[in-house]
Amino acid sequence: MTELTEEEKESIARSLVNESLKIGRKPDGGFESVRILYNATDPTCVDFAFKVEEECWKVGAHTLTLTYRSGREKLKYSLKPEESLREMDPLAKALVETVDVTLFIGEEDDPQWSKDLAERIKLTAPNRQKLREILDARKVRWAYMGWPIPGAAEGYGCPVEKFRSIFFNSIRNSFTDKLQSLCNFYREALEGGGVVEIRAEDGTELSFEIRGRPILVDDAVISEEDLKRGDVGLNIPSGEVFVAPIETSANGRIFFENVAIPGFGKIRGLWLEFKDGKISSYRAAEGEEVFTKFLNANTGEKDRIAELGIGCNPGAEYTGGSIIIDEKIYKTIHLAIGSNTGAYHGKNKASSHLDMIKGMEKGELRVDGRVVMKAGEPIPRGLNFKADFLQG
Repeated sequence: MTELTEEEKESIARSLVNESLKIGRKPDGGFESVRILYNATDPTCVDFAFKVEEECWKVGAHTLTLTYRSGREKLKYSLKPEESLREMDPLAKALVETVDVTLFIGEEDDPQWSKDLAERIKLTAPNRQKLREILDARKVRWAYMGWPIPGAAEGYGCPVEKFRSIFFNSIRNSFTDKLQSLCNFYREALEGGGVVEIRAEDGTELSFEIRGRPILVDDAVISEEDLKRGDVGLNIPSGEVFVAPIETSANGRIFFENVAIPGFGKIRGLWLEFKDGKISSYRAAEGEEVFTKFLNANTGEKDRIAELGIGCNPGAEYTGGSIIIDEKIYKTIHLAIGSNTGAYHGKNKASSHLDMIKGMEKGELRVDGRVVMKAGEPIPRGLNFKADFLQG
């Protein structure tokens, strides 16, 4: 089975509103306001977005639905005068100062839409950063509900049918006991840890500190504990354990076989060197200029370590660029640079957050010298992983 059934879509929409985001009344008794932005190029995405809106209505929420198309975004940046791009959009500012919950449903239908617009996009970077900070300060709950838009598949070079199959399998696996077991293991393995080391046969040797930083779990639910801690966002597909490293602590080098930057392009064979948390140098076998353009198009701590993530979704497979899937792949880690305030509990302020995926089949992850992942699999103390985690 590839596509979600109507029953599955209705069930997921209901769970997203009532269980994941807990949309309903505000503390003062009024009803919450919800913005739903969705990609309108795929009828199945539109249908699902409407189902989510209907579930919001059932609990009394006020909704604002907005459509998104990559082509329109490209046209906006092409047509607007530079002075207008530099100016804070008053509508966007009013929205982030008012809304209680934001949802994005979909994907870019053209992942490369901004490829030749780096300089014009950079003009909006300071205000995009300010809008992000307003949302963080207000603790606005958010969800990124991925959807397999055909244009995205084409842009990533992934056959559409395969892309949709991977996507929907990842969504289905988001609610399994197996995913929960993996998330729980890695959360416990990282909690209370100090120094994390990433090593691999390709020459990767990178270390950084996580002491004092909360270990976060993306498991499709914003719990009461999450809210108390200020963790207000989630992704579906889910299945990730992540932490914001101490921003000045990363030293060493790391290799990524493939990196996809939506709107800019793809990179093959990327080496990053870190010194005191910041990228000190980089080189790539192909697409080095793509990385340069991305950095030049953004502001703030765009090139400082932001996140370590561990993929825990057994249904996820590499799509070639859909980060909401790729970062969840079991037997991978991902490292991010850029913004990590808000839900990440970090200190970097930047206009971007770039995740880069690394397969760990020939690597290991250590916490305070203890190997917690080897050849991509968890290494529990005194337990047989396959027996305790994957059977059943």
